[in-house]
Amino acid sequence: MKKTIIITILLFIAVIAATIYLFGDFNKNNKQDSKALQYLPENTLAITSFANNETVDTIFKDYELFKAIIGQGNFSNLERLKTELLQSEQLTPFVAGQQILLSFHQEKDQITPLYSVQVGQSLDNNALATLIGQIGKNYKVQPFDTLGQRFFGLNKGIKDSTLYCAYSHEIIFASYSKQVLAQIFDKNVKKINTKQIEFFVNHNNKNTPLSLYFFNEQLAQVARILMKSKFGNYLNLIDSLKGQTSWNMNFKQDALIFKGVTDLTGSKNSYLQLFANQTAQVQALGNYLPKNAASYIDFSISDAHSFRSGLKELLIQQKEYDRVSKSIKNLEDDTKVSFDSVIAPLFNDEFALAELDNQDVLGLISISDSSLFANNFKKFSSSVGDSIYQFKYSQLLYASFGEPFKSFTRPYFTIVDGIMVVANRTGILRDYRESFREKQFLSGTAIFKNHAALQNSRSNVTFYLEPKAGKSNILDNLKSDYAKNFKDEEQFGFQNFYSWSYQLSGNQGTFSSNLYALYKSDTRLGGKPEWTVQLESRIINKPWVLDQDGKNKFIMIQEQDHTVHAFSPDGKELWQNLFQGEILGEPIQLQDLSIIIVTKSRLYRISPDGKNMNGFSVELPSTASYGATVSNFNKEQRIYIPATDRILAYSLDGKRIEGFENNTVDSRILFDLKITTLGQTNYIIAGTSTASVYFFNENGKIIRKQSLDTDGESVRNPIGLVAASDEKNSFVYVADNKGSIFKVPFEGESKKIKLGSWGKDAFFNFEDISGGADRDFIILANNKLNAYSSRDSSSYFEYKFIEDASNRPLFFKRIGKSDVLGVGTDNRMIYLFGSDGLVQDGFPIEGFSKFYYGPINYGDNANYLICMKKDFKVYTYKF
Repeated sequence: MKKTIIITILLFIAVIAATIYLFGDFNKNNKQDSKALQYLPENTLAITSFANNETVDTIFKDYELFKAIIGQGNFSNLERLKTELLQSEQLTPFVAGQQILLSFHQEKDQITPLYSVQVGQSLDNNALATLIGQIGKNYKVQPFDTLGQRFFGLNKGIKDSTLYCAYSHEIIFASYSKQVLAQIFDKNVKKINTKQIEFFVNHNNKNTPLSLYFFNEQLAQVARILMKSKFGNYLNLIDSLKGQTSWNMNFKQDALIFKGVTDLTGSKNSYLQLFANQTAQVQALGNYLPKNAASYIDFSISDAHSFRSGLKELLIQQKEYDRVSKSIKNLEDDTKVSFDSVIAPLFNDEFALAELDNQDVLGLISISDSSLFANNFKKFSSSVGDSIYQFKYSQLLYASFGEPFKSFTRPYFTIVDGIMVVANRTGILRDYRESFREKQFLSGTAIFKNHAALQNSRSNVTFYLEPKAGKSNILDNLKSDYAKNFKDEEQFGFQNFYSWSYQLSGNQGTFSSNLYALYKSDTRLGGKPEWTVQLESRIINKPWVLDQDGKNKFIMIQEQDHTVHAFSPDGKELWQNLFQGEILGEPIQLQDLSIIIVTKSRLYRISPDGKNMNGFSVELPSTASYGATVSNFNKEQRIYIPATDRILAYSLDGKRIEGFENNTVDSRILFDLKITTLGQTNYIIAGTSTASVYFFNENGKIIRKQSLDTDGESVRNPIGLVAASDEKNSFVYVADNKGSIFKVPFEGESKKIKLGSWGKDAFFNFEDISGGADRDFIILANNKLNAYSSRDSSSYFEYKFIEDASNRPLFFKRIGKSDVLGVGTDNRMIYLFGSDGLVQDGFPIEGFSKFYYGPINYGDNANYLICMKKDFKVYTYKF
């Protein structure tokens, strides 16, 4: 397939952006007309406009993306050219604040730039010659005449380094190509027309860092310059385009983002023009692509009737309709059903074409009604076994969806989750079904998720590419010089672009269009950790950050063999110690910096250097079921430990509390014990697996027991506590397995609050995520994360995971912002959510579900992610 070469067009656009940085000022709100446009040839490939100023906007200083595209050497050369010429003392008075155009032109198999700089006053040839001589001290200046125009050559003394300049109509034109520059003054060369100039001027937004403008019909020509092979299914879509596109840049440190308008008026023979009067739709087929997809193009329609009508007209124009209609007639004659009224409506409003990393091709089509499809699909297909079918009649998909499915003459298909998956070989479909069963989706990868967060969720046409997956195909199709640059990781950074996408959304006859390119950064996609540490096995708890000496903190991690490691904030190991069992719950650090730790069989109190305090460790008489809770009732600190069906109580020196009643509860105590003081009464509160809530005093006496009606089902989540000034306004929350929360007061009867629908595998936590005065109900169930207000049960947000998420959410405090919650999915992806329910910038990141997020040392205002990956290394990323 000759398709993923479309990336070269996107890279070409980015090259323009990179060059603009070197010659433009991004702050100037210049309102001048683009006077030089009228002198540019009509076959100009692309143009940009900007105002010139000596000061380069600091946001673009050392902008890695530009250097990655044009190369380190070229970048340095262009910076020098800008300093020596454009910002020279002699030329600055003429061009400061003036309008500059940078245009690109074809010259044989190369793309050559032309600079057009408006000057603030008229110059005659003698004045210009003097000026050129003054600014060209480091150049050999060679004047000559051609086409009745005085040219100047500025030769650096290096091969192919001559810059040619000419002045006319108060504009200085400059190029490294004498032939390209001559086209400006050649009256036999057609120039850009008035309508095209008006489009550019009207859409050139001076309030953005930079703007791009190109003629759609030249996109195919750019591709032909860069590639050595014929077009495939993707590039065929741009081969007949007309009109123009204007984009404005949105600055982002780790992504190229261009947004604007595309006008395909005049593209009567273009497939893409069919979507101009459609409205953007949420696109979902990308979520069903296998993990080894290198690229895809997704189409969605809002008005099926107008799309099919337009497609029929297009097929007639292309002289394809007669061939297609014969196949439809054969179907209708054999089945006695109408293709338009019975078969075509079986399909929904979205379809996609994908290329895999081995260059196999898949088609995906959403089905409108699964039952209706099941009753009718055998009219046009026959089974070949293993839930795979083949079309009996040729070109039916081409008749239904047009150009993207032209290569599928009589394809095979299978059905998964309301999606028809199409291929030209049964083996491709068998591989897909295996990927589907194992949930190996492209949408589960960090690259895809980060890119999805970047681009619009609604579109009519979305092209997506991951260069790494499509690398072999890209290199096969690029001409040798461009392929060499693509592979050169020292001078160029093409390998550091994770993904690219281009979107078109219909807008009453024109399009809103966007280009996105996601670039490798220190915090995105696990690109560059601050430090790593190799362990022998996976960690079994989330990392903890504790106080070392009041001036420094340290990180404590336990791995599978129960060894506990302590690391400094810069990754140096401070100590390690072997504990008897897994640490339960949370370690508790006391005021003297000693740390209370509980395993199933022992109680520890250690100093920050990992050594046991006097009297510790202590063997527990009953098996602990969770970590300790430390109280300060009556100014006496005690350690309370849930031990399956009872509570153990210890003093801080490790002695059992005398007189503590050894009362048992009706089942297993869930998670930690809650403590509070209301009036004169000290409470220890325990929730059990049989949905009972026990209220003890500090000596273990049962004050009250509240049994809840859960229809005989056990519960599995921690209780939540709201402690007010008295018993009447204080509550305990307990979640059942059927979408309800029990509100259990310290006095009076409990109330049942219906929140949603979930089962026994749901996770419930009562934590603050909204940033308000009250804690919130956090539910993770059926791969959906929900946050509700505990005050009025209103929903804060909902997030649906594509992959399975069967790990309990984790909650963290961070510097400078509200608290966050994290979720680790089953396929080792870490998500972080803020109070708005949005995935935080830089996430998801690959890693196991036990992780930490937040500050790691005093005086450091950054937040850090500490996690482990499947190589058993601990990774620490700075945010």
